[in-house]
Amino acid sequence: MRLIIALLLSLLLIQPVLAAAIPNESQLRQELKLAEGNKNAPNQAETVEALQSAINWLTERKESQNNSQQYQRVIDDFPKMTQELRRQLTLEEAKILPNGENLPASDLEQLILQTSSQLLEQARLLQQEQDRTREISDSLSQLPQQQTEARRALTEVQRRLQAQGNNQTTPLALAQLALLQAEAAARKAKVDELDLAQLSANNRQELARMRADVYKTRHEKIDVQLQALRNNLNSQRQREAERALEKTEQLAEQNGDLPASLRKQLQINRELSAALNDQAQQMDLISSQQRQAAAQTLQVRQALSTIIEQSQWLSASTALGETLRAQVAILPEMPKPRQLDSAMADLRVQRLNFENQLESLPQRAKEFKQDDGSPLTSAQQRIVDAQLRTQRDLLNSLLSGCDTQILELTKLKVANTQLVDALNEIQDAAHRYLFWVPDISPITLSYPLNVAQDLTRVLSLDTLTQLSGAFVMMVTSRETLIPLFGAVLLVIFSISSRKHYHAFLARASSRVGKVTQDEFLLTLRTVFWSILVALPLPVLWAALGFGLQNAWPYPVAVAIGEGVTATLPVLWICMISAAFAHPQGLFIVHFRWPVKQVSRAMRYYQMSIWLIVPLIMALITFDNLNDREFANTLGRLCFILLCLALALVTNSLKRAGIPLYLDNKGSGENMINTALWGLLLSAPLIAALASTVGYLTTAQKLLARLETSVAIWFLLLVIYHIIRRWMLIQRRRIAFDRAKQRRADILAQRAKGEEESTHTPNSIEGAIEVDETEIDLDAISAQSLRLVRSILTMVALVSVIVLWSEIHSAFGFLENIKLWDVNSTVNGIDIAQPITLGALLIAILVLIVTMQLVRNLPALLELAVLQHLDLTPGTGYAITTITKYLLLLFGAILSFSWIGIEWSKLQWVVTALSVGLGFGMQEIFSNFISGLIILFEKPIRIGDTVTIRNLTGTVTKINTRATTISDWDRKEIIVPNKAFITEQFINWSLSDTLTRVVLTVPAPAEANTEEVTKILINSAERCSLVLDNPTPEAYLVDLQQGIQIFELRIYAAEMGHRMPLRHEIHQLILAGYREHGITLPYPPFQVRTETLSRMTSNGRTPPSTPPRNTRRESGGL
Repeated sequence: MRLIIALLLSLLLIQPVLAAAIPNESQLRQELKLAEGNKNAPNQAETVEALQSAINWLTERKESQNNSQQYQRVIDDFPKMTQELRRQLTLEEAKILPNGENLPASDLEQLILQTSSQLLEQARLLQQEQDRTREISDSLSQLPQQQTEARRALTEVQRRLQAQGNNQTTPLALAQLALLQAEAAARKAKVDELDLAQLSANNRQELARMRADVYKTRHEKIDVQLQALRNNLNSQRQREAERALEKTEQLAEQNGDLPASLRKQLQINRELSAALNDQAQQMDLISSQQRQAAAQTLQVRQALSTIIEQSQWLSASTALGETLRAQVAILPEMPKPRQLDSAMADLRVQRLNFENQLESLPQRAKEFKQDDGSPLTSAQQRIVDAQLRTQRDLLNSLLSGCDTQILELTKLKVANTQLVDALNEIQDAAHRYLFWVPDISPITLSYPLNVAQDLTRVLSLDTLTQLSGAFVMMVTSRETLIPLFGAVLLVIFSISSRKHYHAFLARASSRVGKVTQDEFLLTLRTVFWSILVALPLPVLWAALGFGLQNAWPYPVAVAIGEGVTATLPVLWICMISAAFAHPQGLFIVHFRWPVKQVSRAMRYYQMSIWLIVPLIMALITFDNLNDREFANTLGRLCFILLCLALALVTNSLKRAGIPLYLDNKGSGENMINTALWGLLLSAPLIAALASTVGYLTTAQKLLARLETSVAIWFLLLVIYHIIRRWMLIQRRRIAFDRAKQRRADILAQRAKGEEESTHTPNSIEGAIEVDETEIDLDAISAQSLRLVRSILTMVALVSVIVLWSEIHSAFGFLENIKLWDVNSTVNGIDIAQPITLGALLIAILVLIVTMQLVRNLPALLELAVLQHLDLTPGTGYAITTITKYLLLLFGAILSFSWIGIEWSKLQWVVTALSVGLGFGMQEIFSNFISGLIILFEKPIRIGDTVTIRNLTGTVTKINTRATTISDWDRKEIIVPNKAFITEQFINWSLSDTLTRVVLTVPAPAEANTEEVTKILINSAERCSLVLDNPTPEAYLVDLQQGIQIFELRIYAAEMGHRMPLRHEIHQLILAGYREHGITLPYPPFQVRTETLSRMTSNGRTPPSTPPRNTRRESGGL
C-alpha cells in the first residue's frame, strides 16, 4: 500500500517545473481516501491532514479565481453594463403602472398585496446595493494592507516550496509538497484577486450606484402605484358607505314615522357607515406613515453610507466632522412600537365586535316588531330586509378593512423596526467615527476677540425682544398658560406651608434616637416632605422651559427653553440635597452625619444654584442656537467655566469626607474610594483641557455621563443609609422589648418571694435603661448590612454599565490597537488571531465583575435564599463555597478566552499542574478534599463544641483547607481539615446538645447521709440551669479517709451553660451546708462532664472514672 501511494503521488507531483506545478483536486481526493483507509501506514494522520489542507487551499484558489473573473468582467464590460443600466433607468422613468380604477374591491385588495410584496422586494434590492457600495468603500482603505500581506505570504510559501526539494519519495513528504504547491497557487490567486479588486473598485462602485438608482426609481414608481391602489380602494369603500347611508336616509324619509326597533337599526347603519369612513381615513394615515418610515429609513441609510465613506477624511478637517454631526442631528426620532401594539389590539377587539354583530343578524331579524308588539307591515318588512342587507354589506366591508388594516399595521411595524435598526447603526457609526473627532477649532490668541464679537452678535439678535414676545405668547396660549399658572400656585403654596415643614422637622428631630418614640415612619415622612418642599421651584422652571419651547416663532426663546428644560434634573437634585442637609433634616438628624461634614459639603450650594445651573443652560442654549453657530466661542467658554465650578464642588465634597465606595466594614477609607475621588477631581479639568483643543462635544458627553454616574452612586448611598436606619430602629426596638420582658420576669419572681434569684449570674436587672441619645452602630446586624451593600453595589454596577453602554461604540478604536497575535487552528488551517487593547480591557472588566460576584453573590445567596431554607449550617456553607469556586472558574475561562487563551490550551497546563501539585502539595490537597468531605458529611458543624488533640472549643469557621476553633479563652485555633477525617475527636453536640455534669461532693463522716442527699437534690432543683428531665440524681459512691464521697449527676441544656451551672450549684450547696451546720471537708470538688450520647445504650450509668481523653480537671470543662 505504501508503494502504491508513493507511486501515485510521484506521478501526480513530478512535473518539469516542480515549483510551478498545481495539484489536481480530484486526484488529491482519491489519495486522501487511500490514506484514510490505510490505518497502518506510518505518519498516516499527518499525511491525511496535509492532503486535506491541500484540498482546502485549492478550494480557496477556486473562489479567488471566480472573484477575479467577476472583477475582470466588470473591467471589460463596463461600458456595456453602464449603457444597459442607463436604458433600464430610462424605461423605469417612462413606465406607467396601472392604478386599478375599474377593478372591484376584492381584486384591488389582491393587487395591493402583490404590489406591497413587489415594493418590499425592491426595497431589499436597493438596500443590498447600498450595502455593496458601502462594502466597496470600506475595502478601499483595507486593500493596500491586504495586498502587502498577501504578497508577503506568497513570497514565504514560495521560499518554503523551493527549500522543500525535488527528491520526495515518502507519502508524507509528497503530501506536504502538494500542500505547499496548493498553498502557493491559492496565495497567487489571492494576489491576483486583490489586484483586480483594486483596479475594478471604481467601476463596481459606479455600477452599484446605477443599479441603486434603477431600484430606487422602480421603488418610487411602485410606491406611487400602491398609494393609488389604496386610494381607489378607500374611495370605493367611502362611496359604498355613502350610498348605504343615503339609501338608509331615503327609506327613513319615505316611510315617515317608523317603530323604535327600525329607528334603532337605522342608527346602527349610520354608525357603521361612519365607522367605514373612519376606517378609510385610518388606512390613508397608515399608508402615509409607511411611506414616511420608508423615506426616513432611506435617509438614515444614506447618511450612514456618507459617514462611512467620509470617515477616513475626518481627521483632516473639523468642518467635515461638524457637517456630518449636523446631518446626524436632523435624523428622525425613534418610533414608538407600543402605540402600534395598542392600535393592533384595538383593531382586533373591533373585529370581534363586528363578527358578533354579523353572526347575530339572523336572530335580530326575528326581533323587529311594532311598538305595541304587533307584527310589521309588508312595507316595514321590506325596510327591515333592506337595512339588514345594508348592515351585512357594511359589516363585511368593515371586517375586510380590519384585516387589511391589521396587515398594513404589521407592515408599518416592520418598517419601524427597520428604521430603529438603521438609527441604531448610525448612532453606533456616529460614536465610532465622530466621537473622537474634534468638532471645533482649537483655541488661538484671537479667541478673546472672537468671544467678544459673538457676544455682541448674540445681543444684536434682538434677544430681549424675542424673549418678550415668547413670554407674551406663553401667557396668551392655553397650552402654556395652564402649566405656568399651576406652577406659580404650587410655589405660593410651598412658601406658605414652609413653616409647617420646619415645625414637622423640629418635632421629628426631638423624637429621633429615643427608643420609645423613634420610628422609621419619621424618616420616610422626612424624605417625602423634603422632596415635596424641593419640588415647586423645579416645577416652575420646567413650566418656563415648556413655554419657551412652544414659542416656535422665536428661535432664541426656543433654544433657551431647551436649555432650561435640560437643567431641570440638576436643579431638582440641588434643591433636594439642600432640603436633606437641613440642620434638622435627613442627613444630620436621621443619618447622624457630622454637622461640620454636611456644612462643608454644602459650602458651594449657592454656587451650584446660581452658577452651575445657568452655565449648563447657556451651554445647551448655544448648542441649539443657529446650528451651533456660537458653540466655538461662547459655548466653549461656558463649558470651561462649568468645569472649573464642578472641580470646586467636587473638591468640597471630597474634603467633607463623603465616601464613594464602602468596604466590608462600611468604611470609606480605602484605595478604591481614593481612586474614585481622584478621577472625579481630574475629570472636569481634563474635560476643560479637551475643549480647548477642539473636542467640545466629546468632553461634554463623557463629563455628563461621569457626573450622572456620581449622581446614581450618591442616590444609592442615601438609600443605603435609609435602610441602615431602619435596621437600627428594628434592632433597638427588639432589644428594648426583650429588656422589658426580662424586667417583668424579675419583678414577678420577686413578687413570689424567690430570693434565690439573686444567685443568678446572668441577671439583667437595670438593662432597661437604654441609652436614648447615643446610637451604637455596632448593634446593627453585620450580615444584613453586608447584604444591603452587596445588592446596592450590584445595582450601581449594572446602572453604570447601562449608562455607558450607549456610547460603547465610541471606544471601537481600541479594537484597532493590536497587542499580540494568537494562533488557532480552524478546519486544519492555522489562523493568526490578533489580540487588541479592547479585548484586553474587556478581559480585565470580566475579571473585575467576576471578583465582585465572587465577593458578593455567595453572601446574597446565603442571606437571601439559604437562610430561609431548612438547611444545616454546613450545607449552606458548602453551597456558597462551591458557588464561589464555580463563579471564579467560569469568569477566569471567559476572561482568558478574550485574550486568546482557550480551554483547549489550558487543559494540558491544568493536567500537568495537577500531577505536579499532587506530589508537591499533597498535604494541601488532602486538607482541601477533607474540607469538602466535612462540608457534605457534616461530622462537625459551625457552632459545635469539639475536642481534638487535647484542644476543646467551638467551631467558628469551616474553610476548604482548615477549620477554626475558638476555645474558652477566646483564642482561635487553626486545625487542618485532615485531622477531622483521619483522627479521633469528640463532638459534644453532634446529635444531642444535652450535657451531663457530674459533681463529686465530699461530706464529713459524722454527717447524716440522707440529709446530705436531700441538700444535694434540693440544690439541683433550685438551680435555674439544671434540667428537670432527666431528673437530678445523688449517690454516696465512696468512703475515703473518713470522708463520705457523694456524686451529684445533673443535666444542662447545652455546653454553654456548664460554667454558669457550676457557679450556681456550688453556691447553693455551700448555702445548704451552712444552713444544716455541715462543715466542708478536704479534698475539694472534682467535676467531669459527659453528653447524653456518651451513655450506654442499655441506660446504665457510666462508670464514675472517665476515660483518659474525656477527663476534666477542676479548672477545665
